[in-house]
Amino acid sequence: MFSATFPEEVQALTQELLNDPVEVQLQSDDASTVVQRVFNVNKGEKTAVLAHLIKEHQWRQALVFVNAKNSCEHLADKLYKRGIEAEVFHGDKGQGYRTRILDAFKSGEIDVLIATDIAARGLDIEKLPVVINFDLPRSPSDYIHRIGRSGRAGEVGLALSLIDYEDFHHFKVIEKKNKIRLEREQIKGFELDETVTEEMLAAIKPVAKPAGTGKKKRKKQMQQKSDIWLKH
Repeated sequence: MFSATFPEEVQALTQELLNDPVEVQLQSDDASTVVQRVFNVNKGEKTAVLAHLIKEHQWRQALVFVNAKNSCEHLADKLYKRGIEAEVFHGDKGQGYRTRILDAFKSGEIDVLIATDIAARGLDIEKLPVVINFDLPRSPSDYIHRIGRSGRAGEVGLALSLIDYEDFHHFKVIEKKNKIRLEREQIKGFELDETVTEEMLAAIKPVAKPAGTGKKKRKKQMQQKSDIWLKH
């Protein structure tokens, strides 16, 4: 059995059905070319923050993930009202439409593409600079799937997650399952208000980095390259 990711329920099933299964994990040297950043935002301000980032950094290829097909349409409409044109990519769209939209996105004709997880599985877009988790994925493995759309073929990519207080604990689960720890940040002009929890505010302080991988110099270079796409 081969898969890019193995959800926990699949792992449990293999242990139950297979006789002494052996798990072999293959890791690419390019796997760490995605710089991950997490921004705490106030409830109801995700669209405003996303529009600000797109305009501020003039992103020309940004893949935005949401969790439902109607969320694709809803977010595209809200961005349009803020002067940003975005196309949608989900299962209710016909194959011909999706092929045209994907080709246009790859060629740079479309700047912002809003997609669901199922529709985006298997997408291979060279030099995709930015992936945004507007909605957090339902499973930790889907998080890896999403951010893996960027940072391919040795290119440095940027994966952003926008989280409000309802996402806070779920993102901690994503971190734990994927064995990562990411510093929470705020965006100037969109600082957290007084209604958020103390725990969420405390998380914005710098956190200890995970055990080193022996590639500190490379990580520093990656961070500098990713800042081309995000400066604040």
